[in-house]
Order: sequence, then structure tokens, then C-alpha cells
Amino acid sequence: MIFGHFHTRTDSIYSELFKLVLLPAIAAFAELTTPAVHTQPAAQISEAGLEIRVNGTLSTLPLISTSGMPGEPVEIEAPEGASISVSAGDVSEEGGKIIWTAPDSPGLEDMTISHNGQQVRVNLFVLTPFRNGVEDTLNGYRIGKYAQPWRNMSSYAVPRGFIDLTAMSEDLRVSPNFKLGQFRCKQQLGHEPTYLLVRPEMLVKLEIILEAANEKGWEADTFFVMSGYRTPFYNAAIGNTTTSSRHLYGDAADIYIDQDRDGQMDDLDGNGRIEKADAYVLVALIDDLAAKNDPRWVPGGGSAYGANAAHGPFVHVDTRGYKARW
Repeated sequence: MIFGHFHTRTDSIYSELFKLVLLPAIAAFAELTTPAVHTQPAAQISEAGLEIRVNGTLSTLPLISTSGMPGEPVEIEAPEGASISVSAGDVSEEGGKIIWTAPDSPGLEDMTISHNGQQVRVNLFVLTPFRNGVEDTLNGYRIGKYAQPWRNMSSYAVPRGFIDLTAMSEDLRVSPNFKLGQFRCKQQLGHEPTYLLVRPEMLVKLEIILEAANEKGWEADTFFVMSGYRTPFYNAAIGNTTTSSRHLYGDAADIYIDQDRDGQMDDLDGNGRIEKADAYVLVALIDDLAAKNDPRWVPGGGSAYGANAAHGPFVHVDTRGYKARW
């Protein structure tokens, strides 16, 4: 694969009582009652039709996001003859792939890939390093400790760094219909800096589901993300005993359609009631999409949850690499 030209543009101290008792209680309450970031209504953005891969994730979206560690390579595959423009970092070609080497400083860089009149933008997040098991916090933000990879699967590898949310806008679009702030963890609200993860395969999957939901007649400009990224500390604080939740890795979201902005799932089955059945029909749509064997689709978890005193019905979706239902 031969690519066109490359171009670079020059552009607390808590008491033990508070930590052990009050903070987990506050975190649990926030998880149940604090809404995620609402996006403003936005028109559906059609796919670019330009097929690329970012760190192995296949995308045909006009905007996609990926991340890498400072000074380390990120692989991009694009059509032969594509023109590449990037705001910072070194770009080279190796084995038919674009190799972008991230700058040494954490932040956000921008790449544009052009080919035959079509264009794709790639957000390139340079992560803030974190030493799991050595550090418990990152600049005052509680991370906790990641367990060793579950079943030695690469998708459960311990994250080595995080996106610094407060270094950029929560309204930054990470894909056509989703914003970075939608995936933030609900702990330490208002703390700066705040860190999170979001993976490209999750964004692609959410966009595929959103498109299918609209085609089914469930009008939605985005999904309400009730819970996106969670730190290991926060996941334990809200009562979860699992150490391998996909929320910890940036590729899980608890979602529902709320186009009327009333704070709960819309009546998807049309029976005039908001109930778990509405979540079930959304899971059924996800299963239909999985059966199509779309090469962009990464298998994962999917489950419907009913309402309680704190929230309405919702659906969990992730890209763990194998199908899981519960």
C-alpha cells in the first residue's frame, strides 16, 4: 500500500472516615441520580464511505477517535494513495500502514485522511501515563488498582494511561453523534483534572446501533449515556464486586433513548408505558445487528435492565470481544 503525502501542521486531604464511608455512599448516589452529559440536538451525520482502521478497529465514519501513549506508535490503515495531514507527531509508512508516533506531551492531536474527494477526521488522544499498582491517584483523581488481565485476554490489558478530560472540551465530538463528556466517570464531580477512557470500537458500535434505531423509527440524535467509563475505585465504591467490568476499560456504556429529554427511556414498544420491555426491544435490535456479521461490529455484552427508584430502564452494551448476555 502506497500512501500520498504526509504533512505536519505547526499548531484534598480526606479523613479516613470520609474515604471509607461517606465517599462510597456519595458515589453510589451519584451513579444512580446524576445524569450524564446531554448533547444538543444534532442532525445525523452520514458515513463517509472511506474505510480505515485505527489500532485495528474498522470504521467508515467521517469522525473517529483513538488514543496512544506519549512517544509510542498508533497504526492507521487507509486506502492506497490517501493523503494524510496531522497536527503534531511523526508520520511514517511501515508494512503498508500509516504509523503515527505520538508527541511526548499528553493532549489531543488531529489527523485528516483524504482520498478521492472523501475525508475522515481522527481524534488522536495522547494519554496521561499511570502506573497501576504503584499509583492510586492521578493528579489527585482516584483511579484505584486494575486487576491483572482476565483470562490473559488482551482486551483486558491494564490501561497504561488516560485521557485528560479537563484539558479539552466535554463537547468535543469523538464520533459523529457522541461527545467526550458523555463517557466521563461520575466520581469526584468538579475535580480537575478528570480522566477517562473511550475506545474506538465502542464508538463504532454505538453509531451502528444508533443508525439502526433511527431506521426502525426510534428517532434519536444520540443515546443518553447513564454510565460510561468507571475507575476501579469508583466501580467498587458503588458496590460492584467484579474487577473486570468493561466500564473500566472504556468500551462499555449503559444507554437509553431519550429524545423527548424527560430523563427516562422513550416508549420504544409503543404500549404507552415506560418499562423493562422497552430495554428488551433495544437489546433485540442489538442482537439483530450482531447476526449480520458486519465486519465493523465487535462482539460484546448486551443486557436489559429495568427501572428502580433512581432511574428508568436502560441497556448495557460493550465490545469485550465475545458475545455475553445476562
